[in-house]
Amino acid sequence: MLLSIRKIFFHFKFALAVITGGMMILAVQLFHVASYADRLSALKNQHALIDKVIKADLNDISMANIVIHGALSELTLSVKRSGEEELLDSFVSSNDEQASLLRSLTLSSDIFQKTMMTWIVTPELKRQQAYQDVLSARTALLTDIDHMIDYQIQCTAQSVASAKMTGLILLIIVAISFFFFRSRLNLIYSDIDTLCSVDVDGKRITHTEEANFIVKHFGRKSMQNGVNSALLHPLSGLYNDKGLMSSFSMKKSAKSGNNLFLALFKVDDYDTLRQGLSSEELGNVYRKLGEMLSMYEQSHDILAHLEDDTLVFLLSRGSKESALDECNRFIEAVRLSSFATAQGVIKISLSGGFILKAPIKTLEESIDDVRKILAKAIEKGGNQVSQIRD
Repeated sequence: MLLSIRKIFFHFKFALAVITGGMMILAVQLFHVASYADRLSALKNQHALIDKVIKADLNDISMANIVIHGALSELTLSVKRSGEEELLDSFVSSNDEQASLLRSLTLSSDIFQKTMMTWIVTPELKRQQAYQDVLSARTALLTDIDHMIDYQIQCTAQSVASAKMTGLILLIIVAISFFFFRSRLNLIYSDIDTLCSVDVDGKRITHTEEANFIVKHFGRKSMQNGVNSALLHPLSGLYNDKGLMSSFSMKKSAKSGNNLFLALFKVDDYDTLRQGLSSEELGNVYRKLGEMLSMYEQSHDILAHLEDDTLVFLLSRGSKESALDECNRFIEAVRLSSFATAQGVIKISLSGGFILKAPIKTLEESIDDVRKILAKAIEKGGNQVSQIRD
């Protein structure tokens, strides 16, 4: 089965979007881990500040006041920093638990600071008792700090584990994407190399729909050069009514061993399209439709463009499913394509009728039968292929 370059690059862009999104998530997680490191640093700093104020020399009360007030102000800020909420906190921790620990830490810090302020203003004779209160408040504060440190370590571990998982998934996606697109990009390059090479034996093996289309397009051009122009439709370059009958008469004797299917295609809102375009622009539209239809042509197939601008696709296939699938793919390819005109780029869609050609009926009779089925597809809104059951 031929690959589609359009789909390969669509999937490639989708993979890049997924990888980019994964990298953004991983970056956010790493920043979150860094924020936990800042919290732990703030908590460890509180130990140093507590030791600093505890060891303050009260013999020089003025200097002690400066040291203690500065350290206590820094302690207040450090307590606040150790409890700041981050974006991903709710995913890795309990907000209630963190809030409870922060309240306890803040309360212990306030009590410790009050006892410190009491200690430095207490007369020297009673200072020993005040110092015991400071030590007691310090013990409670250190306990709350340790509880907060344990909690932050747990959150950090969870965040690191989450980042590791994201990184592992991202690595797997990158690896799969690399090998998946490496093989397909090699096929695209192989097709480009094939198209650029000199055609020695007349056979070009392609792996993508677009390259196969180019090969068939130029092959059709060379075949048309030897065909009487009276048998070709002037707009699309496909066989006209007379050319269809002539080609069918020549090919029907060739036994392919497959069933013969007949499909007709008509542009939806055909009258509006014809009135809105010049003859040259209409010719460009049908030329492109003919080129797109030729992508599905095989050696025993016949493509034609009738006088009423109906496209004929006579397929020799091994099964109805494969023949109908190609017709549906052609309809979808037209829907996704753009057509350049003087009024700008336009979009069109096709309706189709499809039958298994009965051997006992002439080609003209079979075409009349398919026209009735085609009318049903148009009645149902177009952009679809109808069968007899419809």
